[in-house]
Amino acid sequence: MKIFRDKTDYDGTVVALGNFDGLHIAHMTIIRNGIKYAKENGLKSGVLLFEENTNDVVGHKIELITPNEAKLELLEREKPDFVYMEKFDKEFMKKTPEEFVQYLVENLHIKAVCVGYDYSFGYKAQGDVKLLKWFGEKYGFKVFVTDVIKLDGKIVSSTYIRSIIKAGDMEKAERFLGRRYCIEGNVVKGLQNGRKMGIPTANVDYDVNMALPEEGVYAGITYVRGKRLKCVVNVGKNLTFGARKLTVESHILDFDEDIYGEYIRVSFAKKLRGVIKFDGVDKLIEQIHHDMEVTSKMDL
Repeated sequence: MKIFRDKTDYDGTVVALGNFDGLHIAHMTIIRNGIKYAKENGLKSGVLLFEENTNDVVGHKIELITPNEAKLELLEREKPDFVYMEKFDKEFMKKTPEEFVQYLVENLHIKAVCVGYDYSFGYKAQGDVKLLKWFGEKYGFKVFVTDVIKLDGKIVSSTYIRSIIKAGDMEKAERFLGRRYCIEGNVVKGLQNGRKMGIPTANVDYDVNMALPEEGVYAGITYVRGKRLKCVVNVGKNLTFGARKLTVESHILDFDEDIYGEYIRVSFAKKLRGVIKFDGVDKLIEQIHHDMEVTSKMDL
């Protein structure tokens, strides 16, 4: 999979278009449709991604579900021929719908595009699927539209998935995303309370723009040093110790290596319980050991 930040070196491409802020199952359907059509017609398949969070640029700050590094890793598995990374700034934002289409034709050499049913483009989202098809006829490219995708009677969307994550329903989030939700970052030193109790945790220096699960304790998997290890993850402020900072801390089962400064990924499989303020440290330790025992028996 090639990464382009300038004109592609392919003559004819099929490009998946969208905000792709979550890369959930509906987004992946659009992308896979493009890959399939490209293979069947001797064209090159690609995905257009923006380097910046487009919502931040237009002034509508929205929590991230999938950062670009994770997007590229996920796309690598799908095997498109390329990803085109474009800088989204205020100048690019002001392209009219036709200017945006001309950009696609001149820089990505499109012969077809794949979009979702609610796709919009151009300055202030003035272009819609109907207009895109009209431009397709004018500039000589096909437009394939993926219909709405629903699960449990709900439309699969990044907005809904954010609400699921924030509610702590990680099993439902996994179904809508097509994978487990993850938080990643370098391991940094915290208050060391876990180590003092004999239960060391990896304090994740996560991107504060990420959507965080509801405060509580979760069973999950920590990926570290090429290993996939069960863990108990605490999202919260450590009420028993009177801490004020919200942290994401992973206690990795059967693991006691020094990983300060190392980059880890923590996935959330299932919520075990909510936040509890214990009367004393002994009660907290007892509960954590119970959480660890429950997690150890789970098929993760």
